[in-house]
Amino acid sequence: MKWKNINGTADRKVPNGYKSWLDFYEQKSGKSAKVCKVKYCTSNADDGAHVKKVNSIDNSWYIVPLCRSHNHDGDEFELNSDSDPVSVR
Repeated sequence: MKWKNINGTADRKVPNGYKSWLDFYEQKSGKSAKVCKVKYCTSNADDGAHVKKVNSIDNSWYIVPLCRSHNHDGDEFELNSDSDPVSVR
C-alpha cells in the first residue's frame, strides 16, 4: 500500500496528554518511534508525520514516525510491515 504526506499539518497541535506526535504514536500503537517507518529506511525518526493512504476510499489521517527527509518528501512511499499507523482523524 502506498502512503503520502499530508501538506499543511505543521501547525496541528498534539492532543492533550502527549508530549509530541511521536509520543502520541508510541502510546497509541505500543511501538517504538525511534526509526523511520518508510520501507528500507534506517534513519532516526524525527517527526510524527501526518500521512494518508493513496488511492483509497479511506480518507483518514494517520501518524507514523518518519525521518525529516521522508516527512518533507512529496513522493509516495511504502511503510514497513510493522508500522501500525495510528488514526488521528
